Parts: sequence; C-alpha cells; structure tokens
Amino acid sequence: MINKSNIRDQDWSERSHGEHFQCGRIGLTDPENNSGLGCAVFKVAPGKRAFPRHAHLANDEAIYVLSGVGVLSVGEQEVEMEEGDFVLIPRGADYPHVLVNEGHEDLLYLCFSTMNMPDVVHYPDSEKLGVLADKFWLKGGGPGKIGGFYAKKAVGYWDGEK
Repeated sequence: MINKSNIRDQDWSERSHGEHFQCGRIGLTDPENNSGLGCAVFKVAPGKRAFPRHAHLANDEAIYVLSGVGVLSVGEQEVEMEEGDFVLIPRGADYPHVLVNEGHEDLLYLCFSTMNMPDVVHYPDSEKLGVLADKFWLKGGGPGKIGGFYAKKAVGYWDGEK
C-alpha cells in the first residue's frame, strides 16, 4: 500500500521544555506499514533545538534542511546547515548529535531514521539512557514514552537537561 502524506494537510504537534527545547512535528510515515524507514518534518524556533544531544545505538538518522539555518554538532564536529543541506548521522555512541536553530527564522527540516526496535539512546550531557521499545514517536507519542535510566535509578526524559 502506498503511503502518501502532505504536510499542508496535517497539524503540527507542538512541544517545548525550558529555555532550550521547542519544536513542531508532523509525521510523514505510517508506523503500521512495518517500513524500515521513518520520516518527520520538524519546525524549530530561533535559538531552540528539538532534542537534547543524543546518540542512537541501533538507528541511523539523516537530516535534510528545507529552510532556515542551524548548527549541527556530531561528536566533536560542528557544521553549519542551511536550505538544501543533507547529512547522514551514523548510529553509535561516537555520534551524539544536536541541531540548534542559530538563525532568526524557523528552521524547517526533514529527519529520516531507520526504525530498528528496540533502540537505546545515549544522552551524554545528562548521562542517561533512553530505551525505545517501539515506534512510539510515529504513533504520536513523545519524550515521556522513553524509559530513562541514570545510575540504575529511573528518571524522567528531561531530568538533567538545562
């Protein structure tokens, strides 16, 4: 079955946390079709980021910038991103990444991901691990659906994030 989506036909799901985190999101892939590829479009306000710096241990990600400018940090490298730029972020603990909107307008980008489940996500800044058991994000879930663990004590998704 062909899965066709158009962002003009959908509403943004919005979320924010503290001073640094904010985004709108529209899912473009159907989690029920058992595809090995996920895709969503993100809209991030100036000075914000959608997620804390993190590294997927089971999934590769790719970002394609539709409009706006940002700085993508991957490991120890930083690269400026602008309209038309594409980058592949490999899975693995050596590739923690975060994309920050450094412009004066919204940053709009597509984020693609392989959908290998379960996935373990490492958050090096807050020393957490998140366990993704299924394609929760594509089903309309959010950060609260991730099990976060720190020093063998369960914590919330935003614990330790500024």
